[in-house]
Parts: sequence; structure tokens; C-alpha cells
Amino acid sequence: MNKRLLAAIFGSAMVLAACGGETTGSDSSEPAEEKETQQAEEKQTESAADGFSKEFEQVIVDNENIKATLTKVEKVVDEMWDEEKVEVTFEVENKREDTIEVQAREVSADGKMVDDAMLSMSQEVSGGKLADAVLEIQNYEGDLPKMEDNIEMILHIFSWDDMDYTENHPVNIDLK
Repeated sequence: MNKRLLAAIFGSAMVLAACGGETTGSDSSEPAEEKETQQAEEKQTESAADGFSKEFEQVIVDNENIKATLTKVEKVVDEMWDEEKVEVTFEVENKREDTIEVQAREVSADGKMVDDAMLSMSQEVSGGKLADAVLEIQNYEGDLPKMEDNIEMILHIFSWDDMDYTENHPVNIDLK
């Protein structure tokens, strides 16, 4: 995370130093900063072609304690930083009075377990509130696992305030 912050700060400093508010070319009326921003947006659009985004409205659970809905699965490719990740987003409504925690467990893609070191998801949701819980699958030391057919996991919900409360709900996401 610190590496990203440093890179973002350094990249911003380089853009600011390079731009200086000058215009580029005699026929251009756009400042260099605007032109660079436009070029960066075009690169993001191009790199998005390597990724994918699929919208869902799949209710995973709706009971007296919570409502969890799968809303999106997106593969994000950042060519500038040579990174790629998959984000699985759930909208979670906490119907309880106490705060709950939402986590992903036993994640697999196309029938193969995903290494826990690649997974990040732990979202607190206060009583009576909504939150987006995002599972991030990212491999800092190599390629992502293949995710062509499906992603499966257990949506694990519990409360730090009530140790007797826990729920596990199977999730099967069809990517085809």
C-alpha cells in the first residue's frame, strides 16, 4: 500500500512538473495538463478492454439480520502500474442493532481454490446501515488465477459484540 502511495505522489509530481500550464503545439488551444489528462483517460479506456465488468442484482441472503446482494464483478487492469485485480462487490444491509463484519471465505475460481494471500475483504457495517463489501483478488507476485466460468465463496458474517452470532452463505457467481 505504501508503494502505491509513493508511486501516486511521484507520478503526480512528475505530471505537475511536466505540465506547467503550457500549451502543446501551435494549433492546440488546450493546456498540456488537460491534454495529458485526456490521454490518461484514453489509456484507461484502452486498458479496460483487457478487463471486464459484469453487473448483477443477485440476492445472496435476505433474512431478519442482513440483506446481501451481489452487484458487480470487475477485472481492473492498470497498465501504468502493471497491476490487475478482480473486485467482487456486495451491497450489504445490516438489519441488526450491533455492528457486523462481512468477510469472504473459501474462495475458488473455476473449481480451484484461490490462495488466501491474494484475498482482501473485511467490511464493518453499523447497525441499520448499508455498505459495499468488496472482495479484492490481487496477486502481487504473479498472474491472477483464471476466472472464466465462475467464482465460488462463503460469505461469512459475524459480530464482534455478540460472539454467538455468525452466518455463512454460499455464493456462486456465473461469469459466462
